[in-house]
Amino acid sequence: MINKTEISAFQLVFLLIHVQIGVGIINLPYDIFLKANSDAWISILLSGMFIQLIILGYSFLIKRFPNYTIYDMHLTLLGKWIGSLIIIVYILFYIMSGSLVLANFVYYIKTWLMPRTPSWVLIGLMGLGAIFILKENLQIIARFLVLCSVFLIGFIVAAFYAFKFANITFILPVGSSGITAITKGIAPSFLSFQGFEMLLIFFPFVKASNRTIIKSASIANLFVTLFYTLLVLVSLLFFSKDELKLVPEPVLYLIKAFSFRIIERPDLLFTSMWIVLVATSFIVFVYGATLGVMTLTKTTRLNYVITILTVICFIIALNIKGVYNTSNASTLFHMYLIPIFIFFPLFLLVVSLIRRKKEVNNE
Repeated sequence: MINKTEISAFQLVFLLIHVQIGVGIINLPYDIFLKANSDAWISILLSGMFIQLIILGYSFLIKRFPNYTIYDMHLTLLGKWIGSLIIIVYILFYIMSGSLVLANFVYYIKTWLMPRTPSWVLIGLMGLGAIFILKENLQIIARFLVLCSVFLIGFIVAAFYAFKFANITFILPVGSSGITAITKGIAPSFLSFQGFEMLLIFFPFVKASNRTIIKSASIANLFVTLFYTLLVLVSLLFFSKDELKLVPEPVLYLIKAFSFRIIERPDLLFTSMWIVLVATSFIVFVYGATLGVMTLTKTTRLNYVITILTVICFIIALNIKGVYNTSNASTLFHMYLIPIFIFFPLFLLVVSLIRRKKEVNNE
């Protein structure tokens, strides 16, 4: 296994929050509304409950292998060749996750802030900033994420302020969209929780009991669920059904509608806060891929691996241009979420039970 730096259970909470909340919060209410209409907020709550069940399922793996990342588990339970092949799938998965974060980031920034700035400049600046943070150990990265959490408060305050203009009739009667529509809304809302599965990568780094680790992951899931529900609900209450169909980035349009004496363009301020959340999400994805490469190759050259992976994300993101290409790439990519979220961890648990295998130190 690679050299591990311990972080606290408190820091784990923010690590899991930041990897989930990022570029997607801009268009999340719109995507779910297209499927679940005015009951989109219910789809978010149901997805959060489903994610919590998966986290509880992860606890069985964590209990059997308290000091192994999921990469180590694959090598231990499935052997060198099969285990290495699945680790490569994980590495590619997180490289693509980081690339899509950058591609969506560029699209929204060029749409709202800098239409004439070359894409390679925006992606390059984000990549350089990420490398600067990623060259540090996980403890420093976790402290940085905790510090960046203050920007989440801005979105929460803005959301509660928007209730001042809410129209409750836009979501009434509750459940009018029907079970079928609500169920369809679970799919896009479930995808917005991507990142929670990285618990199986980072839990060995946490200086806490297995029970405390699961508790921390549950707290993070609860926060993300309530945060997403708040954004979706306030968007539904602020825009009518006909209006919401025309605003693919409802969160920014909502904030842009506000008027303050001190702040002339609040949407620009909140876009700046959103950029920080995008950066933290990208950082964690790249770090997850880096740990996979280091486990697979047994290398200790952290800076070298981080630089290569960031450059790869840069190249891929640069070639995903426009909203349609980004949407198509995301749709294709989402096909691999269920295996990463559920199938691979469940398969590992079944193999460990059949072979009655636990971590070497516990046998």
